[in-house]
Amino acid sequence: MEPNVETFLPSRQWARVGWAALAGSLVCVLCGFGAPLAFIAALAGFSTAAAIFWLAARPAIRLGETQFNIGERCIAWREVREINRSRFNSSGFVSPLVLHLKLTNARYKFLIYPGEPDRVERLLKVLRKNSHLASFDGVSYRDFWMWHDPASEDERPALPPAAAPAVHLFSREDEEEIERLYQKLKTVGRLDSRSSGKDSPNPKGKD
Repeated sequence: MEPNVETFLPSRQWARVGWAALAGSLVCVLCGFGAPLAFIAALAGFSTAAAIFWLAARPAIRLGETQFNIGERCIAWREVREINRSRFNSSGFVSPLVLHLKLTNARYKFLIYPGEPDRVERLLKVLRKNSHLASFDGVSYRDFWMWHDPASEDERPALPPAAAPAVHLFSREDEEEIERLYQKLKTVGRLDSRSSGKDSPNPKGKD
């Protein structure tokens, strides 16, 4: 087990909601003996309770420094290539979090986490922070963190160094003026060299 492992467990609220749905279904069954249409509501309640219990039984997610685990499945951070939210979460729902992970060698994995809203946000932030080679909903790692900086400086991931901007010692007008003076000096220098060449005596000539 890696040191500094952060564990994310399903929220207990899901189990409570499941038991409530199951109790409502039993009430509908009892009412169904007097009103048969109540059996339809009972069937819907049982289906809802089963789905909620399935969410409450999702395995724990453990995040380490070099890898993360979904139950017994271990995935290295360098294997993650894409982290895409489902339409369920994109439409505004926070929990359960449903992510579509694309891994190396064209492998895919669904991550489902039925946690509290603050834990869901924490999980998503850490996943994005440690997946240096991945894109998030089509946005590259560097571009995403450039526009979604964490509030804390300690949690800000290290971005690749950007190219240093060119340093200008003079303004554009000063540079143009220096260029004109330089051209003038070059012109004067050519004229002076020609004049000195004409005025110099011919060493082979006679007086």
